[in-house]
Amino acid sequence: MTASACDLLPGLLAGAGGRQAFGTSLTAPVGDLLLAVDEVGLIELPVSPTQARALCLVGREARYGQGEKTIVDRAVRDTWEIPISAVTIDAVAWDRTLRPVLERVGRGLGLPPGRALTADLHSMLVYAPGQFFVQHQDSEKDDAMVASLVVSLPSTFSGGALAVRHGGRTATYRGSKTALSFVAFYSDCRHEVRPVTSGYRVVLTYNLMLAGDAVAAAPDPELVAGASRCLSEHFETADRLVYLLDHEYTRRGLDWARLKGADADPAGVLAGAAERAGCEVALCLAEVHETWTTSENDRYGGHWDDEPEGGDVDLEELIDWSTTLDGWVEPAGARLATIGLRVSDHEICSTTPSGELEPHRSEYEGFMGNWGNTLDRWYRRGAVLVWPASRGFALRAEASPSWALDELAARARDGDVSGARAAAGELAGFWDRVGAADQGKGILGKALRAARAVDDATLATLLLAPFALERVAPNHARALSALTATYGERWAGDLVVAWTTAWRLPHHTGPEAWIAESEPLVRALDAAFATLVIAAAWRRLSAGLQQALPTASPTHREQALAALAPALAAVLEGAALVGETPVRDAVLAVLRGDGDIGICATAVLKASPPERWNATGLAHVALHRVDVLTARLSRPPRAGDDWSTTLPRGCACELCQRLRAFLANPAETQLDWPLAKPGRRHVHSRIDQAELPVRHATRRVGRPYTLVLAKTDDLFKREQQRRLRDEQDLIWLELGLRA
Repeated sequence: MTASACDLLPGLLAGAGGRQAFGTSLTAPVGDLLLAVDEVGLIELPVSPTQARALCLVGREARYGQGEKTIVDRAVRDTWEIPISAVTIDAVAWDRTLRPVLERVGRGLGLPPGRALTADLHSMLVYAPGQFFVQHQDSEKDDAMVASLVVSLPSTFSGGALAVRHGGRTATYRGSKTALSFVAFYSDCRHEVRPVTSGYRVVLTYNLMLAGDAVAAAPDPELVAGASRCLSEHFETADRLVYLLDHEYTRRGLDWARLKGADADPAGVLAGAAERAGCEVALCLAEVHETWTTSENDRYGGHWDDEPEGGDVDLEELIDWSTTLDGWVEPAGARLATIGLRVSDHEICSTTPSGELEPHRSEYEGFMGNWGNTLDRWYRRGAVLVWPASRGFALRAEASPSWALDELAARARDGDVSGARAAAGELAGFWDRVGAADQGKGILGKALRAARAVDDATLATLLLAPFALERVAPNHARALSALTATYGERWAGDLVVAWTTAWRLPHHTGPEAWIAESEPLVRALDAAFATLVIAAAWRRLSAGLQQALPTASPTHREQALAALAPALAAVLEGAALVGETPVRDAVLAVLRGDGDIGICATAVLKASPPERWNATGLAHVALHRVDVLTARLSRPPRAGDDWSTTLPRGCACELCQRLRAFLANPAETQLDWPLAKPGRRHVHSRIDQAELPVRHATRRVGRPYTLVLAKTDDLFKREQQRRLRDEQDLIWLELGLRA
């Protein structure tokens, strides 16, 4: 099989340069470090055990960052930290040593010519016997921070080695008894301080900042030409290519001029190859997620937020994976806002597989019976994204819908309406998906502006369709009125239908809740668009009523009907505001119906102020409810020996007919009914669904077993509760009608 461009490119880029270092070390004499600590005095070098113990006494337990918090946990970090405010260093003398050290460190880390490092003192630490710091990663505390520097003061100790890991390699560093030891490493490298077994390890730690302007080295022309051929071949069948870099970057630290170690040269080659192949390029942040099946020695299973200690897990098969891009920096410095661009496997390549890097997060699920024995790993990597220049607008739009809408409006504003239309047409294949997913503040307002700017009804619908009715707010009213005036009421009606075909609300809420709060929007909209919104809301609520009324459980039915009441009240109020008589009359006709709809009608009346009943038409519903309740209360209460009740409509089988007859008999309170298991189960379900006041049990004697049904006193209690509620509702309705 012929290798694809994605197969060839990683090998080609592997030879792009030699800046492979992730850490470097050197030593220097102690003479220029004049260091004093409050309450301890001038520190003698090498540090004596006596002074080290004194430093511990003035120190505090070191903290570390956990998410947004800074905490103390001696199981993670056990060391003494000297407050920086108590540390004094003769800067002039120290600079004589530190400046040439930083120059050598820069070369050791593979920084390009023209870039220099500056050091910012971060902490002074003392590790006493038994103390350590587990594997961790330094946070980049400044936009310019690129690496960390550890300066070990000379002292006598054993253990306490600094181990730095990256890309499957580990470098181990130990201090000197007589000289200053310097260790620098990129800030994304995992590292640990192993337990000190004797003596004291004393260090200064620095944040290394990048300064100066890099002198760009021209990439190898042959590599650029080869990579360009790969890109041209790849883009015959694909729209983009993602090359995963070896290092991690923060959003603020992602920059073409601050690429780390082994990343700079391949990125430079790709940038040159992209230009040669008529492509564009950007740096991104990649989140790689892999799920592996595993074999492990823990036969009891379980869940860990990290991999089991000792790495006692063997990876077997990669069963799921995904890569999502975030962040965006172009060579000229242009940045896009937060993106979430998921890329396909055939678009991704890398020289270093993710499995050779350290995951920033792991979740292990041990064997749990029918599932488990899986390991999930998440990796953060820099990435170079390349795409054909002809696809530039569409690819940026997929990454950042907000940017795309701004760009369309800007093109039209600058007089290039035809260009804006052509660009908008490129969105058709993915816009519905990415637009609906973008929850950014203000994006609907941008979509409304762009929809008017393109001056094309079809394209305007395309731009607006993903955003849904529930995202419309009063501040959008003017723009919607302008669009309706531009494209017509029929266009607006089709848009509202599209917006309500699939209500895109979060799972914890629903359209009914949004409708109940819609009055400010209806007031802000012009009458034409408000009428469309009210009609759409009624369509939704009508469907909800049709779904709730047949519900078998009386409790669930009552709850569902009552839940619709605030939204129905809002629709009637909105219809009154804009004079939408057809919707108002349709709602009122339903609420004046008989049967269970009365539950909803009463709830709607209670959700609307009585002083608004006349305006909304609810006064007619209130009068109807008064008639219904008066007639119901005029009937005599149930006699003490009347045990009759009814089985709701539904199944008409012989079993249900027999059950219905038993329930309707006012004198029969118990039924002993020999029934096989399927029959008993059916009768059980009918009684439970209808919440009938009937106990049911099985007497397990003989064959078939006997189902024993017994009517309960709940029959009379429910009757009393209903009459009391009817009396209270009647009084309330009569008072409301007088308001």
